[in-house]
Amino acid sequence: MYLTVARQLLVMAIIVIISFFFSRKNQFGQAASQFLSRLLLYVVNPCMIVSTFDVEFSGQKLKSLGLAIAVSFVFHFVMIAMVSIMFATKRLGKSKSGGPELVPDQNARDCLSKVGIVFTNSGFIGIPLINGVFGGEGVFFLMGYILVFNVLLWVWGEWLMTGAIRPLKIILNPNVLACAAGLAVFCLPFKMPYVVIEPLRMIGACNGAASMILLGLLFSSFDAAGEARSFAKPLARDVFVRLIFCPLVLLGLTLLALQVFAGVQGIKLIMSVLFIAVCCPVGMSVSSFAVVFKKDTGYASVLVAVSSAACVVTIPLLVAFLEALV
Repeated sequence: MYLTVARQLLVMAIIVIISFFFSRKNQFGQAASQFLSRLLLYVVNPCMIVSTFDVEFSGQKLKSLGLAIAVSFVFHFVMIAMVSIMFATKRLGKSKSGGPELVPDQNARDCLSKVGIVFTNSGFIGIPLINGVFGGEGVFFLMGYILVFNVLLWVWGEWLMTGAIRPLKIILNPNVLACAAGLAVFCLPFKMPYVVIEPLRMIGACNGAASMILLGLLFSSFDAAGEARSFAKPLARDVFVRLIFCPLVLLGLTLLALQVFAGVQGIKLIMSVLFIAVCCPVGMSVSSFAVVFKKDTGYASVLVAVSSAACVVTIPLLVAFLEALV
């Protein structure tokens, strides 16, 4: 499987490179990246999600999706606990009396680091990667991860940035709405009419190439090498924790789940999909949060860029490690 993953990542990387050079030559600005990002978020991804659920209903498949959602919650809670502990230790200073004292956190950058480490690019990179390796069935189970991702992003992630939670943001998130609509389609006793589902399927099929084109466009808009040097220490830490430390910790939980749920049909596929999702690089949501909540946009951009480039090496190695253990 790791060779298939590596091959698919190479295909995706070639599209990014083509987009990068084309964008550099034509000097596309922020308006182009914002348009493509919104198109993916509000049109392409939701269409792909709904069309993925247009399969024959199966009680077993519904239970398996429920398991994928439950495991995804566990994965996210473990990552949240890890980054909370990791960054809490940074805040311990020394008082004048020599005892421990909490000192102000580097909110702008540390909050972005926490969001970047926990929330992976399971959408723009995960979906085309899973689709290329496992096909539509793999994407079906990835929807469980993406649903949990979006709920916790707008609960814990926004709380980190603002100290507040807005339930309406969760309910109206286009991917959450698409998952709800997809579940409704899945539970119908019939498949959707061709003239209804085929346009959604065709638009959704653009996800892979369009996501990689967007990444190339974003990479072309800043000097990653120059900016990365100014962020070297926190950048190395965050990329290491996101791409290596978190996946290795969750690899243990993946192996445990494979043992505990050994009797569940398709458990190896489910856990392989979820493990690849947690191996993905920093999610592009960290860049969006940096802009929306006026945080360190330069650091957010470099974090996404460097982790996305490095994952071409780390994901196949981690998947090979998983295969060797199961």
